[in-house]
Amino acid sequence: MNKKQFFVMDDEAINELVNRITTQLNLSLSRDKSLQEDEFMTIEELSTFISMTKGSIYGLVHKNTIPYHKKGKLYFLKSEIMDWIKGGKQETNASLHDRANDYLLKNPFQ
Repeated sequence: MNKKQFFVMDDEAINELVNRITTQLNLSLSRDKSLQEDEFMTIEELSTFISMTKGSIYGLVHKNTIPYHKKGKLYFLKSEIMDWIKGGKQETNASLHDRANDYLLKNPFQ
C-alpha cells in the first residue's frame, strides 16, 4: 500500500521555515544580480585583479592592447578584462598538431 505521510508543523516551525527559505532566496538573487552587474575598476583595482604593475597596464593602454574606457581617468570593465584574458589563450603543440592532422584528413593531397 502506498501511504502518504504528512508532517504537522506548528506556526512557529512554519514561520522558521518561511524565514529560512526567504533568506536563501534573497542570497541567491543577490548573487545572481552581482554576476549580472558589470563593474568598472580603476587602474589600482585592475593592477590587483590581474597581478600586474600599473606601469605595465599603462603600457598596454598606450598600445591599445587592453580594453579600457577613459572619462577623465582610466576605467576598466571587468567583463571586458575577463574576455581579454580569455582571448589570450595559447594553443599547445599537441592541439596544433591535432588541428593540422584534422585539416590534412579533410583535405587530402591530390
